[in-house]
Amino acid sequence: MTFAGKSLTKADEARRAQIHAGECMACIQLGISVRGHGVLQWHHTAGKKRHDLTCGLCCWHHQAIPFPGRDHAWMREHHGPSLAEGSKPFHATFGSNARLLELQEEHLAEAA
Repeated sequence: MTFAGKSLTKADEARRAQIHAGECMACIQLGISVRGHGVLQWHHTAGKKRHDLTCGLCCWHHQAIPFPGRDHAWMREHHGPSLAEGSKPFHATFGSNARLLELQEEHLAEAA
């Protein structure tokens, strides 16, 4: 499989599977679990060719796609800002890409 012109290694694919089975790194900071809801996406924190520097974000926090049955206003009120609607408010609320990556690494280590 390729992504942005770079093939995924077996390690990349394993990381991706672990991330998709886990939590959104923004939601967990709000005490919200989205595990098992099928809303996790793979966010590249340092360019799309660095698959090892990725973290999980839900469809709201990554692309401003509301959860089923919810609208944008409800999502903003209950889940905070989306990265797709502006990186400054998103990072002010949930931390830098480096911080999100750090949280992801902690969660992957706990799951191991």
